[in-house]
Amino acid sequence: MKKYMILLGCLSLMMTACQGVQQNDSGEEGPQDNNEMPTNTENNANGMTNEENDLVEEVNEEQLQLHTFQEEDEHYLAIDELADSLEGSYEYDDIDKTLTLTIADREFYFVYGVPVVEVNGEYLATEDVFIVEEDGEPFVTSAFIEKGLETDYTIEEPREMITVTWDEKVVEAWQPTVEEKVDIHSFTTEDMIDYLSFLERPIEGASVSTIENHLPGAPREYRNGYHEGIDWYDYSTGAEITTDTPVYGMAEGTVVRVDSDFEDYSSESVRNEDLQHAAEIGHTPEYILDRLRGKQVWVQYDNGIMNRFAHLNAVADDIEVGQVIDEKTIIGYVGNSGTSSALEGGDGDLHLHQDLLIYGELFWKPFTLNETTEILQELWP
Repeated sequence: MKKYMILLGCLSLMMTACQGVQQNDSGEEGPQDNNEMPTNTENNANGMTNEENDLVEEVNEEQLQLHTFQEEDEHYLAIDELADSLEGSYEYDDIDKTLTLTIADREFYFVYGVPVVEVNGEYLATEDVFIVEEDGEPFVTSAFIEKGLETDYTIEEPREMITVTWDEKVVEAWQPTVEEKVDIHSFTTEDMIDYLSFLERPIEGASVSTIENHLPGAPREYRNGYHEGIDWYDYSTGAEITTDTPVYGMAEGTVVRVDSDFEDYSSESVRNEDLQHAAEIGHTPEYILDRLRGKQVWVQYDNGIMNRFAHLNAVADDIEVGQVIDEKTIIGYVGNSGTSSALEGGDGDLHLHQDLLIYGELFWKPFTLNETTEILQELWP
């Protein structure tokens, strides 16, 4: 449902009030200076002069229904209603539980259960925007209007409707997240090394592993998938690694995810249910893969580069979403959260898992295993 407000300027009224009057040649009262008067004062169909009409600004407002689930305090918007009202489009994968929402020139990507939203390949520093699923349909938190669309809204009492300010000026005010599209598939290994060369190693004194199973692309048969990142173990990196081993931020960037309240699987059987589901469909759904990563911190850098630090034992006490960190900042400590060893107790399978993405795409996708190894060896020998 659309509503329109007319904002009337008062400039012409002010001009008239400020002008004095004098007798013209015919004895009638008129303005002191004809040059100060508008040249066309005919009324239009609305009863306004053309000058007043020029000051009219149309503001488009969309009204959307707010939804609540399971007595939560959070309010949600139905994605189909949102996309329809703002002339956007969306695709929801109910297997992976991923949502791609396109509005104007922005593409938003969500994963169910993940408190992070990707916008044109980069990640927003907010914990307030996420999606839920109800009866197979996706809903997004109302904070998406302010944080994702960067526009104003008001909630109508008794908090059943939300009014969204929406017009071309909102879109025009958006700053492009990518000035020039980066195509990593056109990169040579030298190009990729140069692109990532600003990143320091995440564990002090550690060298990247050369064991194939620790590198991106290695098969992960237990979950019908493949390894997406880099594993840092003590026996393969030359560094002593314990649960007290700090993980560093690698470069200046912005923290976009902090799993301070992370809760691991409640039991091995519950974890196995997810793995069995992955076996049945032939791949690891995105929402399950995220849970298998355990406790995480994500950091967004310039030029679309983003690191996912996973399986952490703990997050550093002072790390929070929106914080700017650098290569000297401790973001957390090595652990085994999300693994079967964590559920068994103890420090088995202790390692750091690191995923490196560029505008939402895993950096190694264009390369062979040998080429990927070459890149990593140049970065962190």
